[in-house]
Amino acid sequence: MIFIVMGRTGKGSRKKEWPVKAYRHLEFARNHAYHAEQIAMCIEATYEEKMKHGRDLKENPHDPFMQMVYETGTSYFVMEVELDESDR
Repeated sequence: MIFIVMGRTGKGSRKKEWPVKAYRHLEFARNHAYHAEQIAMCIEATYEEKMKHGRDLKENPHDPFMQMVYETGTSYFVMEVELDESDR
């Protein structure tokens, strides 16, 4: 098995999900998802500041391609996928 950290934002027709990083160990994937979400929450909290002062939002070092719909924020979860190693 491999464990893929996934990002998610939006709802309904605006819902988006994307892969962030894959790990062979669940604990590493969960840790990555946790830290990515903590940074995303901080970035979301600074959105109002950006709107006031026109500053760019910070990047998420745990997800450089992070997307955010500000009505829902960004969350992360771990998806378990079977790894076919027969091509070795």
